[in-house]
Amino acid sequence: MSGFNHERIDERPPCTKLGFCLTADLTGNGREDVIVGGAGEGFPGKGIVWEAERRGVPTGPIRSAMGIGEANLFWYENPGFERHEISFTPSLDVGGAVGDLTGSGGPNIVAGQGIDNTGLYWFEPGQDPRGRWSRYRITDRFEKYHDVAVADIDDDGEPEVVGLSQESETVFYYDIPSEPRRSPWDEEHLHIIDEGREVEGLAVRDVTGDGRTELVAGPNVYYRDPDAVNGWCREEIVSGWDNTRVEVADLDDDGELEIVLSEGDSPHLGTRPGRVAWFDPPDWDENVIADELFCPHSLAVEDFTGDGLLEIYVAEMGLGKHGEPRHFLFYNREGEFERETVETGIPTHEAKVVDLTDSGRPDVVGKSYGPDHHVDVWFNRL
Repeated sequence: MSGFNHERIDERPPCTKLGFCLTADLTGNGREDVIVGGAGEGFPGKGIVWEAERRGVPTGPIRSAMGIGEANLFWYENPGFERHEISFTPSLDVGGAVGDLTGSGGPNIVAGQGIDNTGLYWFEPGQDPRGRWSRYRITDRFEKYHDVAVADIDDDGEPEVVGLSQESETVFYYDIPSEPRRSPWDEEHLHIIDEGREVEGLAVRDVTGDGRTELVAGPNVYYRDPDAVNGWCREEIVSGWDNTRVEVADLDDDGELEIVLSEGDSPHLGTRPGRVAWFDPPDWDENVIADELFCPHSLAVEDFTGDGLLEIYVAEMGLGKHGEPRHFLFYNREGEFERETVETGIPTHEAKVVDLTDSGRPDVVGKSYGPDHHVDVWFNRL
């Protein structure tokens, strides 16, 4: 990557179909560690192990006998990126988030299962995150949790668990109960925001700047409205966009937040090559900056150059169909964006932009989705 140094931190992760990539300081050393979760498809005897797990039968002896000894939720310790196990939980999907669910000040992980599965879980480390983690079930009411977040969506001063269920076509959130380790969480904590809507991409922000938090779910903004069904009203900012990733930021330095979308699964699941655009309030004027990409499922907004202006980072998947996946930086030229291809040939999915070295410069960490599997870091040298 031009201006970056690439390092492959894991050539052979312990599972396949890697769904999400997160970062958090798990050790308290001031460095962001890397967390990866996946479905773990493709190993012999998968069905037997998954069914045992579903029934609550300990899978350790079964996995040991079948030579399946490692987790499909794991983390890499920074610096050095030594890998540690968190959990063996079937069929984790793209939906993953980090937040404090216990009030202890430490990071927990929320992760949901994918297609044909209904579990949404949270994970708590012991005193040493390198050791055993505990798993708790939030709900099994919905199917395929593509995006989740831990954020204060209702402005009550407490975080909630927010989720998008694609197969159940539901946008929802849970208040965190006073005893979050009691599984599953009672239905009284559940709030439905919208139903009958299949979307991707999630952001919880005060989009309008009025001091009240909104939810961006795909190409939609949800506002709290006591007179609306479920207490939320929806504004569609654009129609005809497929399976979007979402970012919210003030790109043109006008004091208002813009919404950035990329069609992360197009053309693989969409109707056209993938587009990237930012939408300017209050009328959500569309500004397309790319329209010929292959599954740009990594989207981030950050000041990469240190000039005080926000750049847009986008990267393509491979999926065994795109032999030369690309990474792009769209440099911010005072509201206009100039594209540079900064990497070619390394597929990534759900990459995150974060300072891994405490240099004050944002780096990139990501992993492939499939069919090949690897975890990569690009250290910022801009």
